[in-house]
Amino acid sequence: MTVVDVVRARVADGQHRWGRLTVRPVDRTLWSSRTLTVFAPGTSRRERAWLRAWHAWVVVGAVAAVVTLAITSALPAGAAFGAAAAVYAAGFGVLGAVTRRSRRQVRSVTVTTHHGEHGVTLHGDVHLLDESLDTLTVLERAMQRGRLTPVEFEVVWADVWNALPPR
Repeated sequence: MTVVDVVRARVADGQHRWGRLTVRPVDRTLWSSRTLTVFAPGTSRRERAWLRAWHAWVVVGAVAAVVTLAITSALPAGAAFGAAAAVYAAGFGVLGAVTRRSRRQVRSVTVTTHHGEHGVTLHGDVHLLDESLDTLTVLERAMQRGRLTPVEFEVVWADVWNALPPR
């Protein structure tokens, strides 16, 4: 496997082929959260890449809008801001259309934690999130080491996906 193949796989599949874990640390409101997002089993590499692009567009689109502002800085301010807004909105429009079906099939579970004056308070199904994440992570490692076939992994992935609440 070449470096290009590794980078291509990482961009398409991200850290995990089944989805992602998003961790938001404690902020000034004393809340933190963890969200486990699981793609539908059978989601193709292309669909996963589009879903990751949709998720990343909030930041990537903002960067693209700033670049657009820099490029159009010679234009009147209204035109430059309009072009930047159009780039940002167009990204959401295109990615939204491309991922419409795939996004409806994504399932997730979120656990929020309040780190307050009287201790830590958890909200959400902690057991479901932890068990699902552990199952997917352990089985993904087993598949990467050749101890599990991709089909066997996908069967368990489907079990985890089915255990998560639908949108």
